Amino acid sequence: MRRVLFGTTALVAAGLAAGEASAASGLKLGITGFYRNAIGAAWGNQPAASIGGGFGTAGLNSFGRQDVSMRQEIRINFTGQTELDNGITVGVLVGLNGENVAKSGSTNQINRAYADFSGKFGLVRVGEANSALVTDCVSDPGNVTSNFGVNSPNESFSNVGLAVTDFKVGGGFNVPGTIGVAPVGSIGTCFGIEGKGNKVMYFSPSFAGLTFGASFTPTGGQRRAGGGLSYGTDVTAPGPGNAGNNVLSVGVDYVHDFGGWNLTAGGGGEWAFTQYTPAGGNTNNKASWYQAGLQVGIGHWAVGASGAYYVNYQEAGYAATTASPSDDGWVATAGVSYSLAGVAVGVQGMYSQWGQIGASDEKVWGVSLNSSYAYGPGISLEAQFAYTAANYGGEALAPFFTGLPPVHALEVDLGTAINF
Repeated sequence: MRRVLFGTTALVAAGLAAGEASAASGLKLGITGFYRNAIGAAWGNQPAASIGGGFGTAGLNSFGRQDVSMRQEIRINFTGQTELDNGITVGVLVGLNGENVAKSGSTNQINRAYADFSGKFGLVRVGEANSALVTDCVSDPGNVTSNFGVNSPNESFSNVGLAVTDFKVGGGFNVPGTIGVAPVGSIGTCFGIEGKGNKVMYFSPSFAGLTFGASFTPTGGQRRAGGGLSYGTDVTAPGPGNAGNNVLSVGVDYVHDFGGWNLTAGGGGEWAFTQYTPAGGNTNNKASWYQAGLQVGIGHWAVGASGAYYVNYQEAGYAATTASPSDDGWVATAGVSYSLAGVAVGVQGMYSQWGQIGASDEKVWGVSLNSSYAYGPGISLEAQFAYTAANYGGEALAPFFTGLPPVHALEVDLGTAINF
C-alpha cells in the first residue's frame, strides 16, 4: 500500500510536468471558518472513595468543580485554488485555531495545513490533515449539533472520568486529572490513532457511489515544522500515550439514493507499524483502530449506528491511567434524527468497554437528546440534555484510590455555531 501511495504521487507529479502546466491565474485567497460558543451545566453523584493516607473524597465525579462552565472554539481557514491548463486543480488550505493563537506559548496554532491536486484521477493531498479513515468516517446520525453529542463531541461538560488536579497527598503527589480510560467527552468512533501528522493521502473518484481513500504518515502524532525548525529524520513518538510512527490509514465509503430512501456506509482501518517505548526502544504493542458506520435516510428521518475497536488503546493516545499497553477497547453508538424547516432533533446513545489492569473492563456510556435551529444562513442555535456514566469495575488507583465506585452526571448545554 505504501508503494501505491508513493506511485500515485509520482504519477500526479508527472502529470503536472507534462505539457503546458501553467495556471491561467494564480491562487486567489479565500477565507472560511467558524465561531462556536457553548455554556454547560453538569451535576453528578457524590460517591465515597478513599485516598492513600486515609484522606476521604467528596465526589469522584465533581471533586469540588463548579457546576457551570463556558467554552468557545474559533477556526479561520485561508484557502486558495486555481485550475491549471492541463485540467488539474491545485488548492491550498491553512487552518488556524483562533483560541490557541490567543494563548501565549501555544504550539497548536495550526489546526491543519495541506495542498490538494485533483482531477479525473481523484485527489492527492499532502500536508498536515486528518487521516483517510477519519476524513471519510461515517458516524451515527443522532447528533444534529456542531458542539455537542456523546459520540466524539466537540464540547462536553460532563465530569465523568475526571478527578481533582490540585489535591496533594503526602509527599507532594498530585491526584491524576484523568481517572480510568479518559474523560467521557474524548470517547468516540471517529478519532483514529494519530492526529494530523504530516502525510500523503489519496482519495479516489466515485465509482457508482463507491469511493476509497488511503494515507500514510511517518510522524504519527508528531508534527515537524520545516524551514530550519527541524533537522534530520528523527520523528520517533515514544509511548505510551502516543500514536506511533509509520501509520497507514484506509477507508471505503458507499453513498447511494434508492429513490425513496438513501444509504451511507463506510469503514476501514488504521495501523501503526512502529511503536516506541519512553526510552526509544521498539515495542510489540502497536496501536491499531477499526471503524464502521451506517446511516439510512427516509424523508425527514435518519437512523444509523457506528462502532470502533481500539487495539492497544493506551498506545493510541488515550490517557488510560488504569490500562496496560496491551489492553483493548471498543465503542458502539446508535442514533436517530428528524429535520424539518430548519429545526432538527436527535437522540444519540454511546456504550464502550475498556480493558484494565487487575479488574474487569471499565464501562463508559451516555445518551444525548439534542437539537438545533437554523436562525439564519450559516447560523445555528443548539441545545442538549445528556446523561453520562462510568463503572470502573472495582479498579483501584494505588496509591491514591483503594476503589473506584461508579459515577454519573446530568448535563444541560446551550450553544451557537456560526459558519463563514
